[in-house]
Amino acid sequence: MSENISREFDSQTHQFNATNAAKALDRLVDSDAGLFFENLFKLTNDNLIDVLLELSNKSFRVALNRLSPQRVHNAMIGTPSDVMTDFLQRLERLDKTNSKQLRALMSEKEKSEFLELSQYDASQAGAYMQTEMLSATLDNTMQDVKNSVLAFRKEEPYSFIVKLFVTDEERIFLAALNFSDLILYEPQQTMREIVRELKPHHPLSVRPTTRVEEVIRLFDEFDLSVLAVVDEDGVLKGCVLYDDIYELIQKFNTDQVYKLAGLDDEAEDESFSSAQRMRLVWLLINLGSVFAASFVIDSFKETIASYIALAVLLPLVSALGGNAGMQAMTVTLRRLTLGEIDFSQSWPVLKKESAIVLVNGLVIALSVAAVSYLWFEDETLALIIGIAMFVNLFVTGGLGALIPLALKKVGVDPAIASSIILTTTSDVFGFFIFLYLAREFLS
Repeated sequence: MSENISREFDSQTHQFNATNAAKALDRLVDSDAGLFFENLFKLTNDNLIDVLLELSNKSFRVALNRLSPQRVHNAMIGTPSDVMTDFLQRLERLDKTNSKQLRALMSEKEKSEFLELSQYDASQAGAYMQTEMLSATLDNTMQDVKNSVLAFRKEEPYSFIVKLFVTDEERIFLAALNFSDLILYEPQQTMREIVRELKPHHPLSVRPTTRVEEVIRLFDEFDLSVLAVVDEDGVLKGCVLYDDIYELIQKFNTDQVYKLAGLDDEAEDESFSSAQRMRLVWLLINLGSVFAASFVIDSFKETIASYIALAVLLPLVSALGGNAGMQAMTVTLRRLTLGEIDFSQSWPVLKKESAIVLVNGLVIALSVAAVSYLWFEDETLALIIGIAMFVNLFVTGGLGALIPLALKKVGVDPAIASSIILTTTSDVFGFFIFLYLAREFLS
């Protein structure tokens, strides 16, 4: 096993993967501390920061307590500014002592870069912006650009060169050019001539304060590899690369799945007690939902006692209603996360989801009614379960789309609160409508 783990840290045998290396260290932190540190120290300055960012909170603290601030600072040199900012912010949250020692080693330029980028929160484009990029003014020649590429690659060996950003003398962003187009031009030709000849489309850009959902939408809609970031005057400040947006989409997906289950990604990584407390809170909230549904059932206990078949069919009402609502809710949450919809567009969303669940609800209701009739040979019971099923699916399907939009409108995280509200509504309403119809028409 130790040989397999050590192989993850041998960049000579295969392409290094920071995520796999971090997972290997996480497995070792409790089981074999010696091997944990042995492999930690094998990491080169080129990949140390990337691996540290992928570690769990516990492994992160253990690693930083053993690594010297000077070693960490050496690894930070050459690290893209957005990655450096993420690392320093995490270090500040988890280990203020090491953070203070590391800050003392940073140059004024590094501190200024960090202060610039750290002012933006995770919901803004500036949080994912890096300042390392290749730019040229209109008066620069192709030879100047070639020299800049060589200098940039020497100073920033691990930063991506995706496009050339062209500005005027005041750094106002004018164009983003592909290098595949530039190789056709002579060394003495200026960017002014090249831009005039290429006639590029008006370049897309965002502000540092632009919502990250809008950034994701632009990358997706225009199939971008890089997006310029400019200030309110159009001055080029940095750029956002696709790899950061890809990671962000993956994080959004993970966070959404965790929140729907009442979990917290950081709490799960933090410790046993933090994970246990977070899960217990959610279980207690769900317990309240179950009691509400049980109260409805108890209100109709005489009806259920008279018709045992009702108890057999009750789970169908809540399960299928909840599933229909969850389908609509999941689609709506996904579109909310990507910034494709908001509350002002709730009617088209509600209309579409209602139409879908109207058709599906009718099919399911007829199927359940048919099976119930063959099972219990009771036409009235089959009709009641069919009607109750259709009404519950229609209501919960519409609510599945409406609840996340409404919660987002009032400032509540829809990923956290939507599922419990939907589940409670589906169970309570579904049980009530089914048992009420049964009491009225079977007695």
